[in-house]
Amino acid sequence: MADLVLVRTRNNPAPGVKKNSDSGAYSGRRMPPYGIMYIAAYCRSMGHTVKLFDLFRPEFDDLSVDEISDLMIAESPMIVGISSMTNQSVQAMELGDALMQKSETIVIHGGVHPATLPQQALQHGHYVVKGDGEQTMHDILTHLKETGSMPPTRQGDVDLLNQDDISGRIYEGHLMTVEQLDAIPWFTREQFDETAFDFSLSPYFPVMTARGCPYRCVFCKDGFGLRQSRVRYHSVDYVVDYFEYLQKTFNARKLIILDDIFLSSKERMEEMATKMENRNVRFKIQCQVHPNVVKSQYLKLMHRLGIDWVYIGIESGNDEIQKFINKSTNVKKITKAVHMLKKNGFYTAGMFMIGNIGETQETIEDSIRFASKLPLDRTWWSFAAPYPGTPFYEMVDEYGEILEPDFAKWNQNSLVYKPKDVSVKQMRELMGRAQRVRIAKKIRHTLIGAWEAPLRRMVNG
Repeated sequence: MADLVLVRTRNNPAPGVKKNSDSGAYSGRRMPPYGIMYIAAYCRSMGHTVKLFDLFRPEFDDLSVDEISDLMIAESPMIVGISSMTNQSVQAMELGDALMQKSETIVIHGGVHPATLPQQALQHGHYVVKGDGEQTMHDILTHLKETGSMPPTRQGDVDLLNQDDISGRIYEGHLMTVEQLDAIPWFTREQFDETAFDFSLSPYFPVMTARGCPYRCVFCKDGFGLRQSRVRYHSVDYVVDYFEYLQKTFNARKLIILDDIFLSSKERMEEMATKMENRNVRFKIQCQVHPNVVKSQYLKLMHRLGIDWVYIGIESGNDEIQKFINKSTNVKKITKAVHMLKKNGFYTAGMFMIGNIGETQETIEDSIRFASKLPLDRTWWSFAAPYPGTPFYEMVDEYGEILEPDFAKWNQNSLVYKPKDVSVKQMRELMGRAQRVRIAKKIRHTLIGAWEAPLRRMVNG
């Protein structure tokens, strides 16, 4: 029995594709569901009982939504919290319907998609939580246990029978402070075992050291109400303690930093590097950065931290498109950042998007040529998608059209949107050319780059 059931949903497979081989299965087993794991860890530390249902686990592959909902109802929870991204929202809504039809359990939707389209989620659930969910779910559970009723939202109490009125049915998630973030217990092996995460699928152990983002790129939900743009870091002591815990408990040797702001403060990096060195906490670290944060004064600190791979959010090789997407950078800055990293012995990967707002065949070709010329070890290409909650989504009618209305089929490899000045055929042909660049970079790195970077590190001290 559980006070709270938390669910990570998954995207529906394409027609004719088995559930256990859908496009999200591998990534779901390669990446922990940290959203619900953080909520579970925090609520458990406050005395609540929590059961996780990670629907990427193989035991759910052949079960219907109806059968899965029965398993959840059997836990007799007060609340079922369903987390979903856009391409998981179809299953999330189906699950909400099944739970509401068969039980008195309170259904709360959370995650990036319900937070940006709450009116949709509230047709398939009782409430929506936007933003950080840890403290909010604890407060709701405590109030429910003490009074037998849900606490009022900022809009006041609500009549759940009136499905047309969404006022009072949306909880604005309490933004976690540094102290509250640091109070979240570290994840145990048993907690990871509750999820589909498979340690063997990636040499890099995924971790988070901060929340929020200071940038306002039009294709990203961060910074536009969902997370209020407020950057919040775990303390350096918490991060170093956790790194040491991963090293000793999980024998982790490589880390991938999931937040985008790991390289944002020289003072923080200096303190972290010194404390890691003093405690012999050593890793190879992969991180992702905005091109503008690559600075010469950071390079030695990056080596001290153990960073070897740097993933750079480039998106486009055309300055006009950089302005359109509000990336706050340009081709000159990107070029300088990549060359600086390569010269100092870092492996570099550039992340590009095809089909952003304002794109033409010529601007996409600029990106392909730019990627070819840059000394990158890897390139990653995805089709741009106007996700709900982003300015991109609001601009669709002006700059292009959505080709695929079914959110379940949306992912980075799916062509779901095209700019008005580029045909579907052109989009696919251009992606084919981009993928040839990716393959060429990969081959070069395999033959040369793997030993080239260590030599440069030695030369540059």
